[in-house]
Amino acid sequence: MLKTLIVYAHLLAACVAVGILLMQDLALAKTKGNALSSNALRDLTKSAEIMFMALVILWISGLALVLLGYLENPQQYLMNEKLWAKFTVVSVLTLNGIALHYFSFPRVTSRRGLLGLPTFEQILVVLTGALSSVSWLFACYLGIARNWNYTVDYSFVMFIYSGMLVTAFIVAGEVLRAMRKAESGQPMLAEHIQLNPSRKFD
Repeated sequence: MLKTLIVYAHLLAACVAVGILLMQDLALAKTKGNALSSNALRDLTKSAEIMFMALVILWISGLALVLLGYLENPQQYLMNEKLWAKFTVVSVLTLNGIALHYFSFPRVTSRRGLLGLPTFEQILVVLTGALSSVSWLFACYLGIARNWNYTVDYSFVMFIYSGMLVTAFIVAGEVLRAMRKAESGQPMLAEHIQLNPSRKFD
């Protein structure tokens, strides 16, 4: 009964975090890199607090499950290489969460918006965001990939994870490039609209 409740809390925390993550990613994409509105800032702040709590619950419940699993099968449980891969992914997720909190979040919520930042900071913000999304989703997948228990190597799991990260980084870079291109085209369009009326009277 206790293990079932811990598993439930573990899965619930992961589901809540992933749901909020995807909704916030969509909301941030709609801003197209511009400064956030007051409502968007409030929602983002609340979401960050909930995701922090979800991460804490994920760690506590995860460690509790590891302890119970070890007590049930002390000779074999820690030999599951998928378990160590999941610990690695969640550790990366946690460290990236610190970077998001102290670096990316203050910049995304600034009055300048994402596209008002220096290029290097823009890149770091989108990379930390992509890393967060992939890590949360992959950690959840590892939680249900029971067929990988005792059957796959640590290196295999991390190879899959690395491939997903590279793909996400490329996509994030292309999205950032598209937003910057769209922004650079807006002043030219506005200038063109202003010049056209004057040509009618030439």
